[in-house]
Amino acid sequence: MKILTPSTVLFVLINFQIIAQESSYDTTAIKILDRMGEKIGELSSCSYTLNNSLDVADPELKIIKYLIINDVYMVGPNKMKIESRGDKGHRGYWYNGKHIVYYSYDENNYAVLDVPPTIMETIDSLNRAYGIDFPAADFFYPYFTDDLIENSNQIVYRGKSNVNGKECSNILAVGSEQSIQIWIDDDSAMPMKFVIHLYKPDSHIQYEGTFSNWILNPTLQDSMFEFTPPANANKLRLIAK
Repeated sequence: MKILTPSTVLFVLINFQIIAQESSYDTTAIKILDRMGEKIGELSSCSYTLNNSLDVADPELKIIKYLIINDVYMVGPNKMKIESRGDKGHRGYWYNGKHIVYYSYDENNYAVLDVPPTIMETIDSLNRAYGIDFPAADFFYPYFTDDLIENSNQIVYRGKSNVNGKECSNILAVGSEQSIQIWIDDDSAMPMKFVIHLYKPDSHIQYEGTFSNWILNPTLQDSMFEFTPPANANKLRLIAK
């Protein structure tokens, strides 16, 4: 058994006090985040529209803002369809639990990838291998609140706000590398809006999303998660990064 000397105890207490002073987590904010996580975890299926604005660093123009509209359909744990339109083109993803298809409507080409058997594992693997980001995927991770606490020094409840006619609770999480502001619908407990600021040496990059058209537990046919190549479509091979 290791014996703690008085000096060791004093050192531990001082460091505990420093950590406690540096970190602050509002219990009201945590309860609201947990309620959202529980609601999402209970879903068997959902669909929503997400309007994104994304800042991208450019060596000449500094920062360029891209606007994207995503229509998302999911059936847990292994079916997902996403259609995206906007400044980065018109593209779609179909996932059926065995493989995922990427299709470019603009160029009429597609690629098929074998992927893991669940939505979240597939999102993680595609992000690691190909750098593909999926809209607002973090909200669907079962440990969203825990991850937010781990990466934040402060989480605060900022009161009520109105987003698209819904009364929402406004929560701010501040970390050393980023801040995340989230608006959560008081009635449905679903996220309505978020803004992420990434702290860069010479600028603040912002990523923003607004949810609409939430449908919880809809009946979605398996056929909508299957892809049939259009006539004359070209099959591509994606190269891992």
